[in-house]
Amino acid sequence: METLKALGSPETIGACLENAERIALDTSVFIYAFERHPQFGAPAQRVFQALEEGRCQGFASVLALGEILTGVRRTQNAELLLRYRDVLTRFPNLTLLDANVAVMEAMAELRARYSLATPDVIHLATALVGSARAFVTNDVRLRQVKELEVILLSEW
Repeated sequence: METLKALGSPETIGACLENAERIALDTSVFIYAFERHPQFGAPAQRVFQALEEGRCQGFASVLALGEILTGVRRTQNAELLLRYRDVLTRFPNLTLLDANVAVMEAMAELRARYSLATPDVIHLATALVGSARAFVTNDVRLRQVKELEVILLSEW
């Protein structure tokens, strides 16, 4: 597989994602972008900029919505809850995919092969079922997965 990684400045993210065409997002990408993480917020926001501009198509598992809303509910921040729900369900060029039978079959295969945690492989399986070429995350452990390119925000 041709590598999509482009080490360097955050400006390289847009070109890299455009080359990928179809990307899947880990939950952390949403959190970093919308909560303006001091280190990873800028590259995560560029991912969403690329989606908004139509430079690539994005996918995420409905699990991301569940994980994010759980954290927000713990803070009891109703405004943030509505913002996240709105973004995850209506952001341009971003689609939430259900955890259907095909995702669960891919999850089981990935989990058996790599011994990763179930939530992680559900995200990865969703990426594969959604025909994503790359998975954007910041979890270096996921780099062992060879079925698709794993792009780390920390590299930008």
